[in-house]
Amino acid sequence: MGILEQLGLALGLASLAGVNLYLTVLLTGGLVHFDMLHLAQKYETLAVLGHPVVMAVAGVLFALEFFADKVPWVDTLWDSVHTIIRPVGGTLLALQALGDMAPHMQVVAGLLAGGAALTTHSAKASTRLLINHSPEPVSNVAMSVTEDVAVAGGVFLMLLQPMIALAVFAVLLVVLWIVMPRIWGVIRTSAWLVWMKLRVPGHREPLSRPVELPCEPDGDLLTLLAGRASISEPEISWTVRCVSGRAKGIKGLRPNLKMVVVGRKSGTSVLVAKRRGLRDVVHILPETGVQAVVESRFLSENLTLSAPGMSVVLRFPRGEAATVETLALLLGGPGAVPQPAVSEVEPEMGLRPVVA
Repeated sequence: MGILEQLGLALGLASLAGVNLYLTVLLTGGLVHFDMLHLAQKYETLAVLGHPVVMAVAGVLFALEFFADKVPWVDTLWDSVHTIIRPVGGTLLALQALGDMAPHMQVVAGLLAGGAALTTHSAKASTRLLINHSPEPVSNVAMSVTEDVAVAGGVFLMLLQPMIALAVFAVLLVVLWIVMPRIWGVIRTSAWLVWMKLRVPGHREPLSRPVELPCEPDGDLLTLLAGRASISEPEISWTVRCVSGRAKGIKGLRPNLKMVVVGRKSGTSVLVAKRRGLRDVVHILPETGVQAVVESRFLSENLTLSAPGMSVVLRFPRGEAATVETLALLLGGPGAVPQPAVSEVEPEMGLRPVVA
């Protein structure tokens, strides 16, 4: 094999290991064992994957993953355990494929291979977290089968066209690196919502009367409000923290940003999103014409605010239903009353529209 072909094989093994390490080892070992993957003499260290013991262990672990990967939340737990295992496994596979190298090149190759495996693992884990927001198992099964087919296709692509495999995996990794901030945002937000859900009771009580909202503005928020919206601390009535969901018509606002909804004593409200070093988002809601809809999801209480030309979903932990419905009453206008819940997913899940 030429050096580019070996690079294609090494990069492919590391990337596929981040998705399904055991299937990658099992298929590659089978190809080596049955002499379908011909290795140059200096790269024969990869032949260890074709040893019957290695294939047997990989087969057993793949069988476990095959079933665990198709059960909602069990797949996320499995991914969490493999956050270290897959990158380490991908690094070892890539180094085995590259064979003898100078020590400094081994370190460089190991870092690149580990980064590739961690990238594809993060993409898989974040996708599963999004899917698990809906508790039905059909999407988990479909995604798991798709991933297995993709890994099998990637292994055979490395076998038949290693040069093309090098280009395909390189482009895939570049794309994933570009969207990596959003991938980590999904993981961080979902992990926070899962943790909060475990800490609060699962039963959801309907709102009997509005609750008192906290007023806890910190120094950074006060500075931002003073500079971007000319709002001082005495004007603030309450502050409620949440995470952004889908948004339309608000420039710079994207999902999974930490947000603060700020109520003013004058009656208007402000949405503030922190972007960590980038340009922060400050959006003043109109005083009238805002529609507020509360929706109970598996992991979160969602508040959708819509007005002419804009809409945004605000996500809160499941234990904050009373706070969310109080916000709906305040932002939806005086005298508004939530409507009875309508559910098509779970008995406690429904929509409560509040219109100004």
